[in-house]
Amino acid sequence: MAQTKDILEKALPSGRVFFDFSEWHDYTRDAAEIIHVPEALFFAESEADVIFAVRVCREHDIPVIFRGAGTGYTGGAVAVEGGLMLSVERMKEIHIDADAKSAIVGPGAITGDILDKAAEHGLFYPPDPASYRESTIGGNLAENAGGLRCKKYGVTKDYIISARGVNADGNFVEVDNMSPFGLCDVLIGSEGTLFAFTEITLRLIDLPRPGKTILATFDDSVKAARVVADIMATGIIPSIMEFMDGDAIACTNEFDSANKIQDCEALLLIETDGVHGNDEAVRIEEICNRHAPALLRLTTDKAESERLWLTRRNLSNAVKSSAAVKTAEDVCVPPSRLPELVEFVKELHDTLGIRVNCYGHAGDGNLHVNFLLSEDTEAGRAIAERGVSELFDRTLALNGTLTGEHGIGITKKEFLRWEFDEDTLRFMMRLKRSLDTGGVFNPGKIFSE
Repeated sequence: MAQTKDILEKALPSGRVFFDFSEWHDYTRDAAEIIHVPEALFFAESEADVIFAVRVCREHDIPVIFRGAGTGYTGGAVAVEGGLMLSVERMKEIHIDADAKSAIVGPGAITGDILDKAAEHGLFYPPDPASYRESTIGGNLAENAGGLRCKKYGVTKDYIISARGVNADGNFVEVDNMSPFGLCDVLIGSEGTLFAFTEITLRLIDLPRPGKTILATFDDSVKAARVVADIMATGIIPSIMEFMDGDAIACTNEFDSANKIQDCEALLLIETDGVHGNDEAVRIEEICNRHAPALLRLTTDKAESERLWLTRRNLSNAVKSSAAVKTAEDVCVPPSRLPELVEFVKELHDTLGIRVNCYGHAGDGNLHVNFLLSEDTEAGRAIAERGVSELFDRTLALNGTLTGEHGIGITKKEFLRWEFDEDTLRFMMRLKRSLDTGGVFNPGKIFSE
């Protein structure tokens, strides 16, 4: 520790490198609330800062952990092996090129700010994770974030034109979506273990024509999931289709009483857009009615729609505030299997003896499942861990995947071999070692040795 402090204190600019984390406690954790204290924290303000810091750390075998806003849920941005926490949050420039329909942004730019700037020019950046008002674009690239609109419009990697950054040797690298070997796609979603993004060029599209917002509530969560499966089976792809079960709804109503939603066992929030948006809304309404909704409401009122979507975007914080300990997982199954997964979550809630709820991006079968403890006890954590294992086991049995958008980090790395065979895992490790020969980029993540 003392040696690392001496090296970094001499090498990095004073006033932007810190060693006392009593004043920087947020940088010891991410949204998973798993605490690991780095040896140092450095605020980079330019690409040159990142290159220099990486070269210093590479020379002295000091781990480097890259951090945006710290909104991740898998411990991907915590310092499990000490080292330097390198924050890019000050690299937040945004430049919109309306003629080229593109945006050049720094990795610290807040996703919601990019959406707002694009909208000023009649343009649209579709990937919008629920944390879009907090999360950074660099973090979105690290996790290949999706969001509420990902089924219709795609995820982060689908909007990357090119990216600049730094490899683990401290060398400048530039890739684009035509790079050989699909190198750009390899780096996106690598959770800071292969590359440090320093500038990103994003593709923008024209703002879609607004359609309708549909609220449908049900007396049974499985019934709501069947509506999702039926909608997707028709070939209709709403711009957004979100699911919440009854317990999640109770959390959000308690969190924000000013925007209360009618108590129910489940709801769907659906939005259409584009030239066929209104026709699609009519067909969705017909499908909902076949499943006897308790409430069905369609609106084109922007204020009412915003109120409903605020409820959804507040949901993660609402669920977190309802418990002493929250374990959040983001499994994903084919939409046709979503009813089975929702039914299994109900079984977990009824049998585990702890509170379990779920919500998520129903259109692509991405379900966020939360295990909630009213108090932090060893016995309670053991029950939650068992529930997570059972959830992962059932997800894979339904031809699903262990993560839809949160990544692997440290919380899921022990389960990676449940989904991939040993030869595939060895191939992934060879890739990591070939691109990070010193093992300094975000060590301890994704893989279990």
